[in-house]
Amino acid sequence: MDPQQLVWILPIVLPLFLVGLWFGITSLLGVISGWYRLAVAFPDRDETPILRLRGQSGRMGGGVNLDHVLTLSVCPSGLRVGMMRMLGPFSRDFLVPWESITLARKTVMFWTLVELTFGDPAVGKLSVKEGTAAKLAEAAGPRWPEDAASPPQVRQEVVSRR
Repeated sequence: MDPQQLVWILPIVLPLFLVGLWFGITSLLGVISGWYRLAVAFPDRDETPILRLRGQSGRMGGGVNLDHVLTLSVCPSGLRVGMMRMLGPFSRDFLVPWESITLARKTVMFWTLVELTFGDPAVGKLSVKEGTAAKLAEAAGPRWPEDAASPPQVRQEVVSRR
């Protein structure tokens, strides 16, 4: 190919390639995280949220970290999970009814995470930091699926003696 032809083709092909790559990567992450499966199992409804937390972080599915891109909304009937449209162009919001959510607390390194499992049998999972879960629980009130047998863990400080 003549180098002069490349000068005209490159400005057209390169942006198309990058856009295609972006859509491909975000779609693959939607599949790996289980987002699409959750959106089908728990379609979103038009419901006014009690609390909306934007820019939240979490971990879904096969270890997909969603840092500062989640919107978590406490609604009267359930928990709505959404994502910044630019980072998930095909990832529609989904609303999981409270009765379809179970949770477990676990400590990873120095963080206590709350793992929300959606559905029975499980359709998907979302792990969030304990502080985020506490805000959601406060807004949800008695609807929050906290198991009385496993109350929130109290963080213990490490004391060193010399």
